[in-house]
Amino acid sequence: MGNSNSQGPGVALILLSGLPGTGKTTFARALGGRLKFAHVESDAIRRGLAAEPTYSPRESGMVFARVEAEARKALTDGKHALIDATNLTNRDRRRFVRLANETDSLLVAVRLTVPEEVVRERLASPRDGHSQADVAVFEKMRSRPQPFPFPAIVVDTRWGPEPAIALVLRLINDQAS
Repeated sequence: MGNSNSQGPGVALILLSGLPGTGKTTFARALGGRLKFAHVESDAIRRGLAAEPTYSPRESGMVFARVEAEARKALTDGKHALIDATNLTNRDRRRFVRLANETDSLLVAVRLTVPEEVVRERLASPRDGHSQADVAVFEKMRSRPQPFPFPAIVVDTRWGPEPAIALVLRLINDQAS
């Protein structure tokens, strides 16, 4: 999925995927300590568009059009972009796969996972950040995840993120050389 980038060597689109409570934003922040990228977080964009999100198809369409536009701008400016959203189905991911291809960027897929009891524990407590997902949202979404149809890094977020971060960095750096 990756090629050299005409915008600059080693430009990558990092695509996170995972149910609410699996640690996507936490992983993004940890990776941000090691790699500079545009952090495009769907929850932050949604909260910026609607103080009281409805999660309607229209609202979600607006959110993800904005997510795609922000990621496209970063990539075409020669910067890495990280998509922080559930991206649970291949249909959800399709626009970002296409974006990586259109911008000749390396696509690095990262699936975050954790046992269900850990998710429930995490979602039962107040959370930092923009996500409003709770256990009820998790219940609605938990049957949706599909495996990636291409290689992806799988991270169990009960453990430290460092091995997965090292792998993401290596993939990006190997592509640049």
